Amino acid sequence: MELETKFYVAGTPLEATIHIPDKGNESAVQGKVDRVPPGIACLMEKYPTVLLCHGYGSYRNHGWGRLAKALGDNGFASLRFDHRGAGVNPSRRHTPRPSSEGPYDARSAIDYCESLPFVDKERIGITGGSMGGIMSIIMAATDSRIKSAAPMACTANCGENIRKDWGDSADAFMEEMRKDARLTAATGLSRIINMADDIGLHRKEGVGDANIIASLLLPGISPYVTLESIRDLIDFNATDYISDVQCPIFIIHGADDGLNAEDHPRRLYNALPESNKNKRIKIYPDVDHSIFDCVNSEAVVRDIVDWFSETLKD
Repeated sequence: MELETKFYVAGTPLEATIHIPDKGNESAVQGKVDRVPPGIACLMEKYPTVLLCHGYGSYRNHGWGRLAKALGDNGFASLRFDHRGAGVNPSRRHTPRPSSEGPYDARSAIDYCESLPFVDKERIGITGGSMGGIMSIIMAATDSRIKSAAPMACTANCGENIRKDWGDSADAFMEEMRKDARLTAATGLSRIINMADDIGLHRKEGVGDANIIASLLLPGISPYVTLESIRDLIDFNATDYISDVQCPIFIIHGADDGLNAEDHPRRLYNALPESNKNKRIKIYPDVDHSIFDCVNSEAVVRDIVDWFSETLKD
């Protein structure tokens, strides 16, 4: 069962979707109440719950409903939500702020989950892709309510990667960003560029992340972002947090990801603290950065469900 809802961050409503396992009268009501409607029966149980975090320029329904259903079929509730500046009708289009605002959005999502009577507050996990993967790491490192994490397609260091993607043009791009920062401070406006410019895909000949290019035209995807947003993204670095993750963590990456599979995920895995005894990494063949659009995505979905079944269920 899915329910459309919203929660609030600093007074700003964020659109969200709750997925709850379908249950009938045979649920945990256990005969105490006769003829309980199936929808009500769902709400009378407590479920381990997983937050699903979307990527930069993306939104909550870009593939995440599929994972929500798989989790629901295995006894999990889930919450997927649009960050500020994201979604079909965002209040501040083109200006997501993953570093300065994203963690507050995710923390408020956890607060909202705790307000729901069917959420088991002691069994909350988190997963996400790309920006959402980094968000999963940040929350796992900084919020003790997160008991398990499964970050996917993570950039180890966004600032480093953006500079690398721009190659010989990086210094000139950074100077444009500094000029734009002055403009933004003086006028409140920031230059808008195409997302492909930000992530450098126009410079990568033969790179297989064609799914990203195709997705830029989908409803809810923002093909344009402001330079202000990119300045914020440059400071959004998983390497600043990964050494503080003590809960179980499963790092997931595609072998065909434009982010080098021998670099980003392994750097993150190797930076996990030695004291964390429940950590795992897996690189999937035939999977690129846009995981749910790939032919081998079913294996990823299955492993995520198995991971949370292992680390969140009694």
